[in-house]
Amino acid sequence: MLISCLIAAAPLLGATAPEDSYALRASHVHVGDGKVVLDGFVVIEDGLVKSVSSNAPRGVRVVDVEGQIAPGFIGLRETIGATSENTESARKSTPTADVSFAFDPGHPAWSGLVAEGVTTVAISAGSSRIVGGQAAIVSPAAGRVLKRNAMVTLGLSRASLGSSTAPTSYAGLYAHLEEQFAAAADGSPLAAAKAGKMPVLMRAGTRNESARAIEFAVTHGLKGALVGAPEASDLVDGIKASGLGVVFESTVNPSLSKDIVKSAIALSAAEVPFAFTSDAARQGPLGMRMQAAACMRAGLSADAALRALTGDAAKIAGVGETHGTLAAGKAADLVVWSGPPTDLTSRVQSVYAGGNLVHRAHAHGAHQ
Repeated sequence: MLISCLIAAAPLLGATAPEDSYALRASHVHVGDGKVVLDGFVVIEDGLVKSVSSNAPRGVRVVDVEGQIAPGFIGLRETIGATSENTESARKSTPTADVSFAFDPGHPAWSGLVAEGVTTVAISAGSSRIVGGQAAIVSPAAGRVLKRNAMVTLGLSRASLGSSTAPTSYAGLYAHLEEQFAAAADGSPLAAAKAGKMPVLMRAGTRNESARAIEFAVTHGLKGALVGAPEASDLVDGIKASGLGVVFESTVNPSLSKDIVKSAIALSAAEVPFAFTSDAARQGPLGMRMQAAACMRAGLSADAALRALTGDAAKIAGVGETHGTLAAGKAADLVVWSGPPTDLTSRVQSVYAGGNLVHRAHAHGAHQ
């Protein structure tokens, strides 16, 4: 498989130290939480970050890289390969469907995402079903599933309504959903969601759809995020009070993008976490960074944009303890950029997943 081959071909970075221990040195190390370490060292051991500091480590080989280091980007809602798990048309709810089985490490679209600095994604079924199953967190860079049964996906938009089969109205949709949650057996995904043990991804497009989704989440004690919600700026107080985040869909539609930009800035001011979908099959691998750049042009800080692409995305996905920032004990998933990671003129030089070099652009990146 493509990713496996990349990993197998990665050079050994530890010639004078144990092969599983080395350090990368760069002019800037973006931790992902707003902190930037100048002339920083990222020490990697056994595939994990051991430390990040401006102090030169002892006892490990130091590899100088040309550029700036940042955590790998995290895309929330990717549908590559998930169509096979979303072909059910007779039932509107399939809460036990495990989308991780749809993950194909050899899918050609993954290499494009990795080449743009995306190391982790949440793959999920589409939004045509009211309960679409359980999303999975995967690493296209390492070619493996990181977390099965990570989130429950709920379709609360017009896309989940039938034209001739029930439910055909929002009232019917929520009646169906109430029935499903009421009947959820102990140990089931919906029961875990009600107990706050499994986050939800709730697809809601319009302002009214988002408002209904927020109300439903509060009523049932659900945690997670709205997916879509371009008009979230009108609902900031409700979103903040609910404890939900927002996952914006990368788009080339100027009008929709304008709403997303306004909402992202409002959410950032209210300290509400938000992230972006990757949707490589639809918008291409540049979509996330372009949407973040559009927000920055309107006033969003570079730190907030990077958090949306990394740390906040990890928190929303429920993997904040292991991914999203460069901190001791977290996965050594990082990207070397030619310049600031949120600058559209910057290019990916190299990508590391679990400490392994899995992508290198031409002759740039790490020097052996």
